[in-house]
Amino acid sequence: MWLNEGFASYMEYLGADAVCPELKTLDQFVVQELQNVFHLDSLKSSHQISVAVNNSDEINYIFDRISYGKGATIIRMMEHFLTSKVFRKGLTNYLQERKYSSAEQDDLWSALTEQAYEDGIFDGNMTIKEIMDTWTLQTGYPVVTAIRNETSLILKQERFLIGGKSEDKNSTLWWLPITLKGQYDNMLTKIWMKAEQEIVIDFNRDPSFWFLVNVNQTGYYRVNYDIENWQLLTKELNSRSGFKNFDPKNRAQLLDDALNLASAGYLDYDMAMNVTRYLVHEREYVPWRAAFNSFDFLYAIFSHSGQFDKFKDYMLYLLDGLYKEITFNETPNDATLKIYMRMDMLWRACQLGKLECVQESLKQFNKWQFTINPDKENVISPNLRGIVYCNAIKSGSQSEWDFAWQRYLNTDVGSEKELLMSGLGCSREPWILYRYLEWAITEGSGIRKQDSVRVFSAVSSTIVGQHISYSFLKANWNKIKKYMGSSLMLFTGIVRECISTYPSQEELTDIKQFVKSKSDDLSSASRVIQQLVEQGEANLEWKKRNFDKIVRWLSSFRG
Repeated sequence: MWLNEGFASYMEYLGADAVCPELKTLDQFVVQELQNVFHLDSLKSSHQISVAVNNSDEINYIFDRISYGKGATIIRMMEHFLTSKVFRKGLTNYLQERKYSSAEQDDLWSALTEQAYEDGIFDGNMTIKEIMDTWTLQTGYPVVTAIRNETSLILKQERFLIGGKSEDKNSTLWWLPITLKGQYDNMLTKIWMKAEQEIVIDFNRDPSFWFLVNVNQTGYYRVNYDIENWQLLTKELNSRSGFKNFDPKNRAQLLDDALNLASAGYLDYDMAMNVTRYLVHEREYVPWRAAFNSFDFLYAIFSHSGQFDKFKDYMLYLLDGLYKEITFNETPNDATLKIYMRMDMLWRACQLGKLECVQESLKQFNKWQFTINPDKENVISPNLRGIVYCNAIKSGSQSEWDFAWQRYLNTDVGSEKELLMSGLGCSREPWILYRYLEWAITEGSGIRKQDSVRVFSAVSSTIVGQHISYSFLKANWNKIKKYMGSSLMLFTGIVRECISTYPSQEELTDIKQFVKSKSDDLSSASRVIQQLVEQGEANLEWKKRNFDKIVRWLSSFRG
């Protein structure tokens, strides 16, 4: 199954790049697929790509980010270490040989190995099966630690876990295609870690020059460095134009790796936060997208604390120049990535309470609200409607909510219904949110049964709504279950949205007790529930270990 879905996911990006290279879809792949799946795959409760299914109910839960995102990512990695030419020739041979018949992954591995031998990419001691079985038949992915030692470089691998270093470092090892480049190197160095815990290679470079591993993040692994190299990389990033010496994909990689390595305890948070300082000069979408992914985690943590103002001030400092350049003002000639940047940036700016952003959202919503025929004359840009709807309803009164609800009932456009449905969950009025959830499980309310999960997701996405949705779930369990009937996927989806992954210790204990009491109803979704609980536990441990450190860094930061 993963071969089908993984190839389909990867080919979407290759096809789009062939037709519209200006979209930079292959750059976007790094943040939309590779880094996106990293988080789920760093849980102990993750699963192999190639996994056995014990009953029909389990099938739906295999169609997750592991099958799609990780599948696409390791196929991309394979194309890079084979070269595109060899990969495509081998793939063509495989399709010709297996047409009109069934196939399994070993058939593809054989075809690619034969082509790699023919073109001299592999010697006789390597096979695709030996390499790729470590990726498809094992759970997780590694972190490679690179330590410079005089004229050599030590490379070590171990499984990366969100909760910190594994106690059994030797239990899981991968075949790793290592790409390496020094600050002034003109050529890439390419070597293999052949399921070895540690290798040492010659590396005669000036110790005052930085080096980079996993160039363009073509490999499915994180990279940690010795402290001296992290300092050199950070210095280069934070020089006025030095960050441009790194490809946008590698800037995204450095941000994502640094913040996640720090989160898991592999790197000091002071170093990771110092890496983010350069963003005040960054104008490319892909690095910012990587940063937003990690900052969203910090937002969720800090928004549940009395130290939120410190995080907010730092974020608004980083966003200030970007906001002034992009704002709400669209032009017909805006590049696609600029549109994406505007949407992501405005969402965070308004979320952080930037006054101009919130006021503009209200202004545009109210202008729409008072048009003669709002169902036919929506003056808000389609690209900005999600931002405007949410912030106007969040900052407005019942009047804004009722207006949006009526537009939801009146529109026949599916995408508009989805935007309005999400925006309606942004209200800060508890009674409105309780009523909205009630309507989501009531026949004839105007909300289709298949859209109920989206309503619970919208309500749960806010601090106010998270507690309300979980309380509602517990109080209405049997009613929700009865309303969803045989649709186990929808029922599990509602449960997933209502369980917070940022709980207090008391809330986590309650969640564990509650899901245990409902274990019979959730038997086929046990992996999903286990992942949610594990994320909650990891986030609690993270707060104990790192929260005060980041507060101190934010308190001492001077822009």
